[in-house]
Amino acid sequence: MNKMTSKERVLKALNHEAVDRVPIDLGGMACSIHDEAYFKLKEYLHIKGDIEPIRKGSTCNYYDERILDLLSIDIRRVFAKSTGEYPKYYEDGSFVNEWGLVQKPGKFGMEMVKHPLENAEIADLDTFNWPKAKDIIDVSNMKQRAKEIYEKGEHALSMRAPLNGIFEIACWLRGTETFLCDMLLEEEFAHKLLDKILEVQIDFYELMLDEVGPYVDIVETGDDYGSQNDLLISPDCLRDFILNRRKILNQKIKLKAPNCKIFLHCCGAIMKCIPDLIACGVGVLNPVQTNAKGMDPKELKTKYGDKLCFHGGIDSQKSLCGDISDIREEVEKMLTIMNTNGGYILTSCNHIQNDVSPENIIEMFHFAKKFSSQQ
Repeated sequence: MNKMTSKERVLKALNHEAVDRVPIDLGGMACSIHDEAYFKLKEYLHIKGDIEPIRKGSTCNYYDERILDLLSIDIRRVFAKSTGEYPKYYEDGSFVNEWGLVQKPGKFGMEMVKHPLENAEIADLDTFNWPKAKDIIDVSNMKQRAKEIYEKGEHALSMRAPLNGIFEIACWLRGTETFLCDMLLEEEFAHKLLDKILEVQIDFYELMLDEVGPYVDIVETGDDYGSQNDLLISPDCLRDFILNRRKILNQKIKLKAPNCKIFLHCCGAIMKCIPDLIACGVGVLNPVQTNAKGMDPKELKTKYGDKLCFHGGIDSQKSLCGDISDIREEVEKMLTIMNTNGGYILTSCNHIQNDVSPENIIEMFHFAKKFSSQQ
């Protein structure tokens, strides 16, 4: 098979067509690098000079195209910058984001300190200070960058998600236990809260897509519905409260970016809801957490491989922390199952953690290119 450009390779994978080698990705929603691992990799690759972080208040704050070039990553991203108003830091090291959620750094990431609507009544939802996209994000350079990548034609282009998902934000605002009870005991409140969050979601996506919609191949979204063993809420509850709103958001995205595939990051054991995700417009599923219960990659590919492009799949809990043979075994397994008739973009199954060495990151991508070229 003739060698493809990165863009050709990704587009064929998205459309379930054969590729010359598997497309590879790094730097998107849930496939980025924790800061400590980023600086180790940057040093290992002898990259000099610092870049500005793309955001603050997270564990993964850098998107360095110099690394992407050296590793032959097939996708490039555009994203909005913060206006600088948030996060606002306090003297004790905690900070508040644009939703009023107070967090602090913890051992494994950011820990939540205060939920701004934990004691709210339904009337409070009309007076809450809901984020407005124009006040929070700066889109001034997005169109120029997107057009440049699009016209150059070398790489596929993804728009990185501007904010977390509908369900996640509801749990932020109320506290997870409280919001789960809301859906059972305070349905009117729960529906109104979710409608307000959806309005904010649409506002953010439309502001960004007004700049880059004609140029993007992928638009990223995210919302976690699964634990390691099952869905966090019942399928009926998920449909009634969350996925009908996700369908509306996806429809709004497609109006602004008609040629894009909609990417959803959704962790955990989510096999039960995959048909519903497809029905509401999802075309790319990440992170393909195959060590979660019921997420067998063969079953995923057999049942949904003609409807979804799978993105991720390389175990970040064990394999990426192991030795070279562990990485090669994991990559070969996933490619043998997933990389038939396209439909697969290889990357880590969630963010690359600080305990993953630069050598292991490089080997994952190097071996994936080598093995898939021979398939």
